[in-house]
Amino acid sequence: MGAVLAAWLVELGVQVWKGGKAQRVPPGLPVPSMFVADMVLFGALAFGAKESNKAAPVCGLLAWGLVAATLVNNPLAPATLANKLAGGQKGTAPPAQVTAQSS
Repeated sequence: MGAVLAAWLVELGVQVWKGGKAQRVPPGLPVPSMFVADMVLFGALAFGAKESNKAAPVCGLLAWGLVAATLVNNPLAPATLANKLAGGQKGTAPPAQVTAQSS
């Protein structure tokens, strides 16, 4: 099993574990866009590792770095990026509208 594939499987497990802690609907599963984001990121890394023998160790390190970022809630983690692209964080209020007053 390649390093990128192993990192991807661990990443999916970590996201399901963290999703269960957040009690999302359905319980225990993160939103599907997180799985798609993981598939795209880790797929690109796996493609790079397959095409070049010199790039394989670098792609493996990057893949495990993404797993570590997810574990420590780093802003560069795929789940955090997916949340930002989906419209921001939970519980944030929209910006207040400023109305112009005539004097």
